[in-house]
Amino acid sequence: MSRLVLTFVALSLCLLAACAREPTELRMLPPVDANFNPSSLQIIFSEHSKARLTLAEGARGMSPLEALTANMADLSVVENSATFVSGVRVILPVYESVLHVLVKEGVIPPNAGQSLKGASFYIANNSEAGHNFVDLLTRRQGLGQDDFRKSLQFEPGVTDVIVYFGPVDTENTSWYRPGYTFSSLNGRFNPQRKFYEEGVGYIAPKMHPKVIPALTYQIPGNEQPVLTVAVEALLVTRRDIPESVIFGITKTLLEQKPRFTAVAPSMFDGLTESFDQYSLSFPLHSGARRYLERDEPGLLERYAETINLLVYLVFIIMTGFLGFARWRARRKKDRIDTFYVRVLAIEERVQTDSHDLLRGELADLESEAFDSLIKEKLAADESFRIFTDLMARTRRQLDKTITVQDQQ
Repeated sequence: MSRLVLTFVALSLCLLAACAREPTELRMLPPVDANFNPSSLQIIFSEHSKARLTLAEGARGMSPLEALTANMADLSVVENSATFVSGVRVILPVYESVLHVLVKEGVIPPNAGQSLKGASFYIANNSEAGHNFVDLLTRRQGLGQDDFRKSLQFEPGVTDVIVYFGPVDTENTSWYRPGYTFSSLNGRFNPQRKFYEEGVGYIAPKMHPKVIPALTYQIPGNEQPVLTVAVEALLVTRRDIPESVIFGITKTLLEQKPRFTAVAPSMFDGLTESFDQYSLSFPLHSGARRYLERDEPGLLERYAETINLLVYLVFIIMTGFLGFARWRARRKKDRIDTFYVRVLAIEERVQTDSHDLLRGELADLESEAFDSLIKEKLAADESFRIFTDLMARTRRQLDKTITVQDQQ
């Protein structure tokens, strides 16, 4: 008894230790120019999930996907146009990432048909979408890799074009540099402007045209509407992060969206569970999928009608089988009844007919009965036992009759 009590106490202590376990620390690598402070978000996560957010200090200077695959970060934000990388999983779309193109003032391309030839691009945040868009721009102008230059650092006096993907946030313009002006994709120096107005989605399926309204930013060039492109930004993680942790993060982000948007409106304004999972560049994390499908009907609910039909068919089959079995048993019973009648007929002739003849008939009848039993025309049940008892009684009467005749 004492051993049982000790075992119970040990199990209770283990359960208490599991309940008191420290939350899982997740290293977040936010976009460099994002207005993001993990400490202000941690209060919300600590109340509703098993996650504790910290900055991924060791991943500074790395691209989001590099940081995740190198295990230097657990959470990051990438555009939905990024190339698939094994081991990366999506939690949720978080905001619309919009292309901001800034061109150095006074730059006049010598060749209007190849206005980007010889240009030096600064790709802010080492953005996958930024790299993809520069490649798309230059490819559309027939330029090769040696005809332009990409840099991950802004170089004063050298950088011709700044390419920044991020939310439209008038409170955060840290990506802007004096001496540069907004450039619209339908500007006069872009020979492909009609394509970006209508057809960019055909070549870059995850991107779509977007217009930044006039005077959204107090930046030169935004006195007029600016045609650009946009793509969804995804909160991503690694596949090996526990399902329960990501389930809690997904639940917290969606259920506490008003609090998140109050802290960082531009970064969490696009949070929604109404999105096309099949349009994502990366698969959903199993924890996020489990939360999003929480209200989906279970297996039994989804196939209730099919299961009902199968149960009905099984019932019909079983009823038919039982009916057939009863019919067959009745048929065997009717057949054994004929043997009863024949034995009783022999028994009635004991006093009148030849005993040797009667014994022969009994032997033939017994052989016929056992032959039917072997061939399953009769059942070896109580009815057959009654038949054998009746045969034995008839033989005893024959023997008794012979004994009386011998004594006389």
